[in-house]
Amino acid sequence: MVRKIDAEAGDIKIDIYDNGQIDGDSVSVYHNNTLVRSHMRLSDKPITLTISVTASQPHHEIIMVAENLGSIPPNTSVMIITTASKRYEVFISSDEQNNAKVVFELKK
Repeated sequence: MVRKIDAEAGDIKIDIYDNGQIDGDSVSVYHNNTLVRSHMRLSDKPITLTISVTASQPHHEIIMVAENLGSIPPNTSVMIITTASKRYEVFISSDEQNNAKVVFELKK
């Protein structure tokens, strides 16, 4: 699953929650192929990341890798993305074979 978001310059806040019943899902999160959070358990409290979209860094990729499927497969989560002017909800379902990716591009 890939979701592309055109964003204006500025900070983007990303909050990742378990979607539905909290069942022990855990994920690792990569930003531009660099591990930024490892084996984080999803819950009703967010895993929060902030990235900055600028002219010198116009492209960002966030990849979420399921580390387990919890007690109710598949690994499901919701990513709340807040930009300067918009809010997005991205619903994610992943397993050991399929990762989720969100791509941010600076609006031209």
